[in-house]
Amino acid sequence: MIDLHIHTTASDGSHPPEEIIEQVREKKLRAFGLADHNTIAALAQTFELAGENKMSFFPAVEIDTLFRDLDLHLLAYGVDFRKTEWQNWIDDIKRAKLEQTRRRVEKLKELGFEIDYKELIKISKGKMPTGGDYVKALWLSPQSKADPRVRAYIDGPRSDSPYLNFYFDWLKAGRPAFVPFEEMQCEQVIKKAIEFNAVPVLGHPSDTPADYVRELKESGLAGIEVYTSYHNQMRAEFWKKCARELGLLITAGSDFHGKPVKPEVRMGINCSEEKEILDQLKSALKRNKGVYLE
Repeated sequence: MIDLHIHTTASDGSHPPEEIIEQVREKKLRAFGLADHNTIAALAQTFELAGENKMSFFPAVEIDTLFRDLDLHLLAYGVDFRKTEWQNWIDDIKRAKLEQTRRRVEKLKELGFEIDYKELIKISKGKMPTGGDYVKALWLSPQSKADPRVRAYIDGPRSDSPYLNFYFDWLKAGRPAFVPFEEMQCEQVIKKAIEFNAVPVLGHPSDTPADYVRELKESGLAGIEVYTSYHNQMRAEFWKKCARELGLLITAGSDFHGKPVKPEVRMGINCSEEKEILDQLKSALKRNKGVYLE
């Protein structure tokens, strides 16, 4: 069992690095990777802990990008968190994400929601606001408490996972408050990741058009996350076939956040290609001079 796509409290996960390490040990994962959203804050500590515990570890980051009409998530493996250029780039991404957040708040206001940008940032405690943070910020307003659209995430039909549900209902591409992340074009992010010695992999492509992936390969995309909690068996087979045809490597990651955030997603992926996945990713990282632990 492996899992190359795990989140910590550095972004929107429920567990700090030391608890992730403990769960990796309990699950007896053959290898694991951290890929927090638009931050590398947890990589140094996790790298040290993984080394102490003799674990195979792939430091990564999950970057929000825009390609045509879709917000795509790019997984950059082999992040050298010790290099200032990585942190400088992450700082640039954070500034761009804050501007996107500001524009999302304005869109929500236009839709009749009562929400304050400063309160939202205060609730997120310095991290990028999650769907759950938006719900908390909305709930501060007496007007919002009477709004059935908001109550749906508090004690209504969407309250099982407000973090995910609010994002999918309002903020995702195609939804009413969607704001394209124009500052982070996917092709440019791929090229930047390669420049910084990382291996770029498209995370949970789900229903992304295959033609888009063919175009992104021309920009240097190296792989596809085939096995993920977002894909059923049919989707996984489709993307595995696509990867084979395009000569892209395949990866496997649950997108584990912990029960409070994604209660249905468990850590660990079982697939018959475990050895292939690890061997090919290591080979790609060696070619690119990316960072990982055996």
